[in-house]
Amino acid sequence: MNKYFFIVLLFLVTYGKAQNISTFKEVENNIRQALYKKGFITQREYSENKGFSIYGTYQRKVDKKKMREGIYDVNLGNHRPKFNFIYEDYKVTFLDVNSFENFLESLRIEMIYLLKKGYCREITLDYVKRLIRTHYSFNRNPRDLINKNCEFPEERILSTFNLNDIYRKIAIEIAQKEDLIKANLQVEKIENIAVSKVSVYFGLKENEKLEDGIYSYHIENSDVFNKNYIIINGNDIKFLKINSDESFINSLQEIILFGEKKNICSEKTIWYVEQLFSNYMEDSCFSEITSDLP
Repeated sequence: MNKYFFIVLLFLVTYGKAQNISTFKEVENNIRQALYKKGFITQREYSENKGFSIYGTYQRKVDKKKMREGIYDVNLGNHRPKFNFIYEDYKVTFLDVNSFENFLESLRIEMIYLLKKGYCREITLDYVKRLIRTHYSFNRNPRDLINKNCEFPEERILSTFNLNDIYRKIAIEIAQKEDLIKANLQVEKIENIAVSKVSVYFGLKENEKLEDGIYSYHIENSDVFNKNYIIINGNDIKFLKINSDESFINSLQEIILFGEKKNICSEKTIWYVEQLFSNYMEDSCFSEITSDLP
């Protein structure tokens, strides 16, 4: 019993210390341990307290006397991976953006933090774009710092759907949202649905198969203009929901996952992300809060 009590007490003391990080030196030590455990710095770098530097992500600031809450970059030097971490409530949350799976989870963690902080759209989007570029440029190709998918034209793949198929799928989705009986759907309601491809070019032909891609739609002559989004991929249609913070984050991940599977240039994926942001977060101006960001 005493042995069990000692182990639990030791765990609580260790855990408490690990979470009570108040100085820059303690933050450095925490990040150093994380990098060493993951194999990103050597034993020598770990022992000599070398191998990386820390900068504020937004303004490249670091107050070594008093750590500011916020998001920071972890730079391991030229041609090496790059990471981020969140410092909040005397805790460090390491954002591993090296593998794609960890990058997706880090995006979720960062978005939860940003939305909780209530930053304006420009600031929130800027952080997300930086995280995407860190993964696809710095970590995927640290020597050239570019996404290889941006060097070649995007492959155009046809889905199994034409425009009329999409109209009916959307009409059924609307009916389910509004608890309408599918049998009561009328042709004129389908004709009021305007669909366009989220791309630099527009124009869809009704009888031709649509390409795999991300599309937007809205109901014409509606009192409220709400743009909605769908992902068409082969014989699958996925509706992107943005009616809550959680669904918005999920939809961001779906867009990035689609871009990953289709080998889409990360800059185009960022453009898709910008469209989603513009329809979820209201326009806002840079405010005094930017001066407090590291």
